[in-house]
Amino acid sequence: MSDTTFTDGPDLVDPATYTHGFPHDYFTELRAAGPVHRHPHPDWGHMWSLVRVAEIREVSRHPATFSSQPNPFLDVESGNTDGLLISLDPPEHTRMRMLVSKGFTPRRVRELEEKIQHHVDRLLDDVADDGGCEMVSAMASELPLQVIAEMVGVPDEDRHQVFHWTEESFGFDPGVTPEQRREAATAMFVYADELCQERQRNPQDDLMSVLIDAEVDSHKLTQMQIDLFFLLLQNAGSETTRNLITSGTIALLEHPDQLAWLREDLPGRLPHAIEELLRWATPILQFTRRLSSDTVIAGQEMAAGEHVTLWYPSANRDESVFDRPFELDLSRDPNEHVAFGSGGPHFCLGANLARLEGRIIFETLFTRIQGLRLGADRESLPRVHSNLIDGPAELPLVWDAVAPAG
Repeated sequence: MSDTTFTDGPDLVDPATYTHGFPHDYFTELRAAGPVHRHPHPDWGHMWSLVRVAEIREVSRHPATFSSQPNPFLDVESGNTDGLLISLDPPEHTRMRMLVSKGFTPRRVRELEEKIQHHVDRLLDDVADDGGCEMVSAMASELPLQVIAEMVGVPDEDRHQVFHWTEESFGFDPGVTPEQRREAATAMFVYADELCQERQRNPQDDLMSVLIDAEVDSHKLTQMQIDLFFLLLQNAGSETTRNLITSGTIALLEHPDQLAWLREDLPGRLPHAIEELLRWATPILQFTRRLSSDTVIAGQEMAAGEHVTLWYPSANRDESVFDRPFELDLSRDPNEHVAFGSGGPHFCLGANLARLEGRIIFETLFTRIQGLRLGADRESLPRVHSNLIDGPAELPLVWDAVAPAG
């Protein structure tokens, strides 16, 4: 049956709604009332909010009905994302993903482990004698950007300029104007184009060279596609990992019993722990899809051209899927969270890389640092100004001592 009434509640499009984190209490009420809800949207008129795992899985796995075009964002003004992998549908998406996946094979990700450990140790060494640090700027933002730069082949001397462009073009600082974002994105696109041309002349053992040579069924990536993927990678490759690191650290320090359990076998238990931290503090709030044809979800009629919004943090508290969903349980098994999506063609390409970075940084922090604790009340921490990304904008940490890398 068709429903034309709006569900009461906060403005889910306004980034200010998430100033104090995801509104779990509200979404718990929504899940109890049903899996599909109609909310207002300033440009679309309305959108359909999906709040449980089953419906999000259904949409994620049927891209012919639920399209990512023209873009999968809640904000219409998110800009032109034509040609970005995240905004494509099969078969074009399938072909492009097969090509770029050649740079994310398990072997290539494993080969990064030593380099990631080097970066983590260096970043911690830089602040070891300070008795603490602001973790977002000192480690959590820097690490994934360094890893992506390492993968792609950005020279050391160019990295901080690329990092600056990334923050201005894709960051969530409300003080950055739209014009500044466009200028930064253009500058980064030009840089990617120049780096691509350089690798065509002088191939190296890096992702840019792999993408240039990649071929599937006689198809190769165009230079434009490689440049666009570079832009996407700089953003998507950093935000999820950054917020896994920061929100995961907060969760562990606020649950000393769980941290004590983890410390009993840090290397052996971390893989399970990271899955629970992803469920507990889901870095990506939502993506949207546009209906290509009329359909019905959980009994709700929807028309072609309407939009559905997939609320991942709500699904990761779905009482019908997770036992004790509001308890942090690092030993949770199975743990079929949707922090990286829920299957289908758009499942996060860098999921295993994010897991590897998380494993290395958590193992390093809780092995080398003695007396690690929060330097401020969690409730007082400023958060990222976004309706897409969730995590603290700042995270002060203090400690008693830091052991040398070994």
